[in-house]
Amino acid sequence: MDLEWNGATTRSGYFDEIIEIGAVALDDSMNIISEFQTLVSPKQTKKIRGRIKDLTHITNEDLKSADGFVTVFKRLKAWIGTGDNCMLAWGNSDISVLYENLKWYNMIDEIYIIKNYCDAQLLCQQALNIPLTKQVGLAAFAELAEVEIGEDQLHRALNDSRLTARCFAKLCTPELFRIFVKKADRIFYERMNFKCYNLQDLSDEQIVFSDFMTECPDCGTFMKRLTGFICKNKKHYAKYRCSVCGRQFNISHSLKITYDGLEHKKSLTEIGCVQANEEAPETVEQSSDDAVQNAAE
Repeated sequence: MDLEWNGATTRSGYFDEIIEIGAVALDDSMNIISEFQTLVSPKQTKKIRGRIKDLTHITNEDLKSADGFVTVFKRLKAWIGTGDNCMLAWGNSDISVLYENLKWYNMIDEIYIIKNYCDAQLLCQQALNIPLTKQVGLAAFAELAEVEIGEDQLHRALNDSRLTARCFAKLCTPELFRIFVKKADRIFYERMNFKCYNLQDLSDEQIVFSDFMTECPDCGTFMKRLTGFICKNKKHYAKYRCSVCGRQFNISHSLKITYDGLEHKKSLTEIGCVQANEEAPETVEQSSDDAVQNAAE
């Protein structure tokens, strides 16, 4: 499935309003057996943004005769049917925007017509050993995977659905599918809509103090923290020293609250070495992290 949408500023805030839905149905042999395509008349804004018009070539005139989202979704629901299924999309934006639109029209329970979900982008990038942290656009990926793009205009919902299906059909294996398919239940949508945020307050009760203890990458000894923490660019920085081999590091701690709890990542940058029997100068700088310091010690 692929969606096109138009950003609208409403009294309730910013809203990505769907203006086109396209989808193809695949059988077990990855053959396209059915297609769905329709424009959707927007209700929150009467004009398509210039960037969206340039990208999709959908005009305000095109949308005048289209049905509204509620009517269109009923047709989509009938096309999907009531059996088991899995929605494929390039990235998570489309499923998120579909959820957002259903919520807007007080139809959120209708989202469960989708039984399972698979991010085709992640699966395909894994198949070609492209880091999952790298965002590769559909057209760019098709070229890398040597999947025929054809003459279809990209950034139209049905054409992008067809191209996603071709990439998926070429690269999907049962093993990869089992890794990336997710049951589209309540927890799936809660996780999808959870707003992650960086933790700035080191006295927050969610912090695990022992996580600030860091082993020397050379000898494995837990290092001593020499300075207080400085918070910059949403990370907490401090200087550490190994008392055995004398290596010193600047270590950044990234603290992020996710749906599953606190995510603590560290990054080490070596800044020098002193003899193990030398005393590294202690800083006199004071910070607000006394609880972390005391717990770590």
